Amino acid sequence: MVHISLILTIGSVIAIGIALKVAAPALSAFLNIEGLGRWMYAVPLMLLLFNLNAIMFTWYTRDKAFAKRAGVDVSTALTSKIFTIGYGLLSGGAVGGLLFGEFFNRTVTMLALFFGGIKKNVRELWTSFNWQEIKQMALEYKNFPLYVLPANYLNTISSQLPIFALTTGFGTTAVGLYSFSVSLMEIPINLIGNAIGPVFAQKAVEVHYNEPARLPVITLDLYNKLIYLGVIPFGFITIFGDWIFKFAFGARWEGAGLFTAFLGYYYILKLTSLSTSGIYAVLNKQRYLLISNTSTLLARGLGLGIGLYFKDVKIAMLLFGAGSFLSAFGTDLHILYLLRLPIARIALRTILILSVMLAIFYSLRLALVRVGFDSYL
Repeated sequence: MVHISLILTIGSVIAIGIALKVAAPALSAFLNIEGLGRWMYAVPLMLLLFNLNAIMFTWYTRDKAFAKRAGVDVSTALTSKIFTIGYGLLSGGAVGGLLFGEFFNRTVTMLALFFGGIKKNVRELWTSFNWQEIKQMALEYKNFPLYVLPANYLNTISSQLPIFALTTGFGTTAVGLYSFSVSLMEIPINLIGNAIGPVFAQKAVEVHYNEPARLPVITLDLYNKLIYLGVIPFGFITIFGDWIFKFAFGARWEGAGLFTAFLGYYYILKLTSLSTSGIYAVLNKQRYLLISNTSTLLARGLGLGIGLYFKDVKIAMLLFGAGSFLSAFGTDLHILYLLRLPIARIALRTILILSVMLAIFYSLRLALVRVGFDSYL
């Protein structure tokens, strides 16, 4: 599988490089990103680094080197943030700063993963290369390029959709507020995800082949625990996001807090997806992953489109968050349905937990407003 992944990665990089060579000026004008200049041509290199890191992360998971992988994640994330901020201060906020920071992050991650445990296996990759075996493996896992690859591309487009929509309809300020809010929301998701996701994925595969009756049990158990883990912090952010950002970062960042509030409950389900997202692959139902990501893209696109039509950024982000929430919830329930779990009861229980916590925090906010607490922010 590593050989196939490397071949697909190299092929994708070459194809995107050729496409950019031909269509880069027209694409820059269409997306209104002429300010990036030649940085656009870094996209194929960024894709190469991203895919190489994904392959090596999977290798670490196979070897159950979870602690080493988590260490690489935390150290490189911290280093890259420091580098990006430092570069931005020294360069006076150059337009390519974020891209250069992302390039630095992926390069450092690749080097850390490679020298941390992959280097000793390079000779094995070279000596085991066999075209006949690769062809047989490609036929056995044909669902990957047919379903998983396009599903992942749709997921990438879907996650970047707000940036394109906000740039087109509301300018760079809205993009900056959104990017800042999402970057902070992603920190706990990434930390928890990198700690739990690979471990559970490995466990799910083992249980499915050795004790298949236990797979629904461990999946639902983790799903419930992640609901409880996420409902308080993300519920709090949903109600108090604008106050938090205004107090912590100043009045001009209050809009970022409002965006965070619109996305708060979706991030609870993004957290629960750590227990469900890999089940499609375990059950060999990858076509549903493609359907799920397509529906998410449509739901998000519809919400942003309505906001653009009414020229209201708040409506755009509110509907984007609602579409993301409903799509993620539907995907979770479908996966639990495939595991033959009682999804009606699970859905009602989840909605009840989220609703109760939302009501408690909203009541608290109303009480604080009545005593004039908001006037001190």
